[in-house]
Amino acid sequence: MVYIPFWICIFAGVAIDARERRFPNGLAGACAVTALAGVWLDLGLNTALDHAGLAVIVYLGLVLTESLWRRVRHAPGIGMGDVKALFALCTFDPLGGVVAFAVALLTLAVACLIAKSRSLPLLPFLVPIFAIIEVVGCTL
Repeated sequence: MVYIPFWICIFAGVAIDARERRFPNGLAGACAVTALAGVWLDLGLNTALDHAGLAVIVYLGLVLTESLWRRVRHAPGIGMGDVKALFALCTFDPLGGVVAFAVALLTLAVACLIAKSRSLPLLPFLVPIFAIIEVVGCTL
């Protein structure tokens, strides 16, 4: 019950990314805050802070990687909206977020090959995969 605001925010982000290929900063912040609040209320402050710390590490690693990619390749790789979304997902569940990100990137690559497209928005792949991981993880 405490996670409902997070799921509403993150799926709103999916809808916006699918339509406009962007993830607004305000919505990304709301996703991260609702994830942190949900974990805090469900699992306690220490776990919430652990998740937030791990999310920051993942976020900084991806920002550094994306910055280097753009400098070397002179072209964008993943978007910063995708990085912001992963921050919120890792605040909710760090391992689930990283696993969902890896699976979503592979799925996106296959979809781009099938659609013969150079790029597609990542969030419509990332968030449903993350949701599946969370549902399966809760039932185990």
